[in-house]
Amino acid sequence: MRRRMAAVFLVAASTVTAGPAVRADAVVDPVGAIQRQLVPGHGVKIIQRTRVNWSGSWSTHKPVRGVVGFGNGKIVATDLTNFNLGPHGTRNICIGKRGYELHAKPDPDWPLPPGKSWVTYEWPCQLVLKSGHHVSLSDPATLRAVLATTAHKRPAGVYDGVRTTLYEGAITFAQLHKAKPDMRIGFRSRPTGKYATWKVSWRLWIGPDQLVRRAWSSWRDPNDSLDRSAVDKPYYAFVEDLRLSNWGMKLDIQPPPADETVASEELDD
Repeated sequence: MRRRMAAVFLVAASTVTAGPAVRADAVVDPVGAIQRQLVPGHGVKIIQRTRVNWSGSWSTHKPVRGVVGFGNGKIVATDLTNFNLGPHGTRNICIGKRGYELHAKPDPDWPLPPGKSWVTYEWPCQLVLKSGHHVSLSDPATLRAVLATTAHKRPAGVYDGVRTTLYEGAITFAQLHKAKPDMRIGFRSRPTGKYATWKVSWRLWIGPDQLVRRAWSSWRDPNDSLDRSAVDKPYYAFVEDLRLSNWGMKLDIQPPPADETVASEELDD
């Protein structure tokens, strides 16, 4: 599929007001708080910002904005616009294993049939809620492992109208892999050998209701799967900053109208 379909990999709203005071001895349980949000018909709004160091200098990308839909303890759909692709951004909807990309204006390089403005495709959509590739908020085992490495905790700023507490620390790839055995780094590399000790630095801003309002992570990935000859560039570095708001918003992400949609397989013929 065209390179614009990579937008799906970038990832990934009602009742959030300043909550009541929380007792000093209250149990800190962001994992449980998030899991209780993952019910059908609800979701959260996100803004994702990414910085990448590919060749010795940092590049800053435009944000990815949209909503993430919940259902039965998991992420079931996303509706995200990647403003790094196209003059006005590229919108992708993912529902299950099916993706839909909006072509709001005609593209002479890839014309669509008359009346069609959406292209649907089978694509490995990342139906997760996470900062970067590793700090998953929607996977209980991973989030517990991350929080277990908390090194510092302090009062922090207001996000989504809520006063937060900042938790921060660092977790190794080996620890993340133990929590989630199918985890990969780089381009499908297993975090073994020297990579097992590489760390992901993380920060979570958590409200008194235990919901994460901001998630930040910094890490490096090996590049040996891309260019094995690039011995002078042993890794790529990333920083991702995820803002979350309107937890629990009513949300029902639906596919675009069928009569406005064409399958990518038909276009490739």
